[in-house]
Amino acid sequence: MPIPSEVTLLSNDAALRDELTFAAQALGEVQPRVSFVADSGELMQLVRSKPPQLVLVPFDEDHDQVGQVARELQTANPPIPVVGVFRPNGFGDNVSESAVLIESMRAGVKDFLRRPVSTTEFRTLLETIGHQGSAPEFRPTTFGKVVSFISNKGGVGKSTMSVNTAVGLAMRHPGRVLLIDASLQMGVAAALLNLRPPATLAEIALERDRLDETLLRQLATVHESGLHMLAAPNDAIAAMDVDDTLLARIITLARRTYDYVVIDTFPMFDQVVVAALDLSDRAFIVVENVVPTLLGAVGLLDVLKRIGFPQERQSIIVNRQQRIAGGLSLPEVAERFGRQIDFVLPFEKRVMVAANSGEPIAQQNARLSGFCRVLSQVIDSIEDEASGTPLLQSAPAASDSIADFDDQQLDSGQLDSQQLGSQQSDHGEDGTW
Repeated sequence: MPIPSEVTLLSNDAALRDELTFAAQALGEVQPRVSFVADSGELMQLVRSKPPQLVLVPFDEDHDQVGQVARELQTANPPIPVVGVFRPNGFGDNVSESAVLIESMRAGVKDFLRRPVSTTEFRTLLETIGHQGSAPEFRPTTFGKVVSFISNKGGVGKSTMSVNTAVGLAMRHPGRVLLIDASLQMGVAAALLNLRPPATLAEIALERDRLDETLLRQLATVHESGLHMLAAPNDAIAAMDVDDTLLARIITLARRTYDYVVIDTFPMFDQVVVAALDLSDRAFIVVENVVPTLLGAVGLLDVLKRIGFPQERQSIIVNRQQRIAGGLSLPEVAERFGRQIDFVLPFEKRVMVAANSGEPIAQQNARLSGFCRVLSQVIDSIEDEASGTPLLQSAPAASDSIADFDDQQLDSGQLDSQQLGSQQSDHGEDGTW
């Protein structure tokens, strides 16, 4: 759609009304007509009689109001975009600004405008809203599925899983899958794909004021598998410009543009990882059955519980499983976690060879690969969840029944998660065994 010419501000704040009026008047020929309403009831009356093309709603003591208005106006015909207006550092000492903005975007808020309102930012906002409305071909009818891969330490194969899962999905849905390398300090997704991206998340940070679905897609690097990727910054200094608010906005735009969004994360809990989890439909927790790694992973599960990320949206992947002297059995691993293991991927040298060559094993015709068979099940589970199909209950119980499988099956990858699932015992709803 063209730049909005009818803008309504939901506020009785005289100072904010003056700021918006002055900013609009300075736009000259593209100046929109600005109207003001004092409350939600008056706004709804206006929507029924003469609907505006854009509604601005300031954050006040009730932080949920902006999201509530956005949800209500999404049902209008046509939907009316809502933009939140906020003053930096104006949410109070005990309120997380990024958390409020992220929750608002999840409610459907299209963008944000900072106070004091400047003509430049107001113009950019109007152009962005207009540009978003002119590119419906990139916007799916429903939000895309977002999955994150997380771990408590590096070196467990998290990035390998992220990249191969994204490639596998892209081979089934070319052009409809985006991989975001949010491992800002040590991103390796580009190397694993043998790509040299012309733009990274650092360049996207420079374009944050005009970022929309179309620009996001233009800045993504395309892999031969049909996968689109946003690479991590080239160095730690450039990564400092990528914060949790920007990543949340990227994910929100991406899920409107792609059917699947896969996020690789940094193996350390910070605000950026929390922002990714806030917008993720599922988190895959990647571990190895090595005692120090498992102890850290148990702590990670506790952190997920404390931040309110529900267990039903978590899947545990044991990677590089192999029979070694003194190693933990799968029942012992599950017992340590106090819950089921969802997927077990065997150790295979060919996975390492594929990583070193920049040719993802998911793209190869590795029919005899146990790793690829279980990887396919991971991808199936993502597709099933996206389509509303109940997830496959494919985890082993922490019981002696798993030990009945031949160790050679496990080493070769012939023991897949479906076989493990068939050996499950009944367990409590709290995940204990």
